[in-house]
Amino acid sequence: MKKILLPLLLMIATASVAQNNNSFAVHFNLDKYNLTTDAIIVLDNFIAAIKTGAKIKLYGHTDIMAGYEYNDALSLKRTHAVKNYLVKKGFAAGNITEAKGFGKRRPLNSNHGELEMYENRRVEIIVEGNEPTGKKIVPVKENKKATEDRSLTEQIKDTQTTAGKNIVLQNLNFYGGTHVIIPQSLPVLIELADIMKKNPTLEIAIEGHICCQDGKGDGFDYDTRTWNLSENRAKEICKYLNRNGIESSRLQFKGFGHQYPLTAFPEKTEEERVKNRRVEIRIIKK
Repeated sequence: MKKILLPLLLMIATASVAQNNNSFAVHFNLDKYNLTTDAIIVLDNFIAAIKTGAKIKLYGHTDIMAGYEYNDALSLKRTHAVKNYLVKKGFAAGNITEAKGFGKRRPLNSNHGELEMYENRRVEIIVEGNEPTGKKIVPVKENKKATEDRSLTEQIKDTQTTAGKNIVLQNLNFYGGTHVIIPQSLPVLIELADIMKKNPTLEIAIEGHICCQDGKGDGFDYDTRTWNLSENRAKEICKYLNRNGIESSRLQFKGFGHQYPLTAFPEKTEEERVKNRRVEIRIIKK
């Protein structure tokens, strides 16, 4: 699939809104209600494209993390952030006919993985009275990291893959804000365990990284209520390998938080977030 630049998609989305009386959404980082760079671009394009006098409704939403009361308040704060920005930019406050927060009651998906969680952390902007349907009518798409051309097995077999080499584990993900591995990640974990069994001298370090955080600290793990998310995720992969017959003596793990981002904070697209939100294996001995 060809990659499409985010700014172009944003302009297409907002133009479609203006012409078809449709809806679109802006998204938020985990447990935040301040507008991201992406959200500001979307709203600015919307203001430039919308007809004078158009009326809109704003509906805020969250992902599945935390309880109903907390998420209800958070979704309303997100709605108010969008409303305040639009008014500041000259949109008539009287033309915003509704501004509500629905918390986690109207998800777009099953909240499996951080990408789906991100898609649910949104405020929908409904133009000229269209009610939200629970589906994205005009999605604001973002680039996603392309899958490596070679499989993990092929990369390990490569004679140039020597001690010190790092390899990103593709298609490995967790439930948002936790160290729980999603079922869709099993193929790459099964492949990794198989590689370890077929190469009994292979020793690796599993290294976790996070995105979307200012500074070098680690992320918050909602399961353990501790600030060591990247470490817990790396450790969880070690546990999986242990359960599948790989000795702990062949494994190391470490979390690096946001120390080594591949793209600078703040990440502007989902492609950049995926690059930073990753798990790598480093070859110790082959």
